[in-house]
Amino acid sequence: MAQRTARAQGETEYFEERQKPHLEFQWDFLARYDRIEKLVFRPDIHRGRFELRTELDWVFSDRLRVGARAIGDLGTDRNSDNARNFDNYRTTGSTLERWFVEARPGPLDIRLGSFGMPLVATEMLWDRDIQSLGAAAAWQLPVGGLILAAGAFRGPQRDRDRTRVEAGQLVWRRGDPASFAIEAAGSFWSFEPDRLRPAYIRQNYSRSVIGGPVFVSRFRIADAIVRLRFPLGAIPLMVSLDGLENFGSRGEARGDDKAFEGSITAGDVGTPGRLRGFYTYQYVQRDAVMGAYNTDDWWFHSWYRGHRVALAITVAPRIFVQGAAVFQQRLDRSTWLNRFTVDLVKMF
Repeated sequence: MAQRTARAQGETEYFEERQKPHLEFQWDFLARYDRIEKLVFRPDIHRGRFELRTELDWVFSDRLRVGARAIGDLGTDRNSDNARNFDNYRTTGSTLERWFVEARPGPLDIRLGSFGMPLVATEMLWDRDIQSLGAAAAWQLPVGGLILAAGAFRGPQRDRDRTRVEAGQLVWRRGDPASFAIEAAGSFWSFEPDRLRPAYIRQNYSRSVIGGPVFVSRFRIADAIVRLRFPLGAIPLMVSLDGLENFGSRGEARGDDKAFEGSITAGDVGTPGRLRGFYTYQYVQRDAVMGAYNTDDWWFHSWYRGHRVALAITVAPRIFVQGAAVFQQRLDRSTWLNRFTVDLVKMF
């Protein structure tokens, strides 16, 4: 979710210089009001959600960290509604969602266990709420600003499925965000569904077989991202462009396999009085992405075009309020769906 973008901004900075081993405790909290209007076959939805996450890490040094994170959710709708609401979470429940080892021997960065997605990806492809169960490694190449990364994950938080996700990526970073910085990432992703519940097929093409529906396409996705960071006066700006194509589309899905996201973010949150606003446009063809794993901030997971706009204000240290609106149209319909959220977020 978008509020997690703010909460997760520091998550890529995995290690800090420390003099001696120590325990590190963090927590964050979300309170959300969510309203979805103009659904074609259902009445409007009004619901609330509350989420608390706590994380405890043992930091041995700037090169070794072991940690775990628990999550608890409470909502006004029922868990039985999650599938029909295209949610990536349980309305009410608790679980140990992260348990991991992070090590940085020399130019390598290695992660094992259950952890947040370590590769560069927008939520058009992968929801940050979904944990990666497996292993990942990144190697800082001895060439200016280049990083070679790869990950292999299995069964990430999809009701005990055994889906395999494998990805390789090359990242290039140059510059300083205080003046001008660029990040470019190219990656190839392979998704192998295994024991995935029918509800997670969502808007993708499917066909019926004994035992239930299955995907028509395979998902072999090439993804390219470019991000620019620079200030406009005292305001930090980020412009992000993401384009992808699923080379595994087949049958009736052939040609329905491309997606694009463009986003601009101005400002930041965390310090009282600071503002942040963003606008995102997405165009996602029906089998461009595997709808089981991408963002649930948009109602539909594929087969749509839409706009998302938000404005947040920091009301206390590490606490902000954000209002957001989504206007989304499924590509086979003329009607538009509206979604409005108001979030109170305590950041890590």
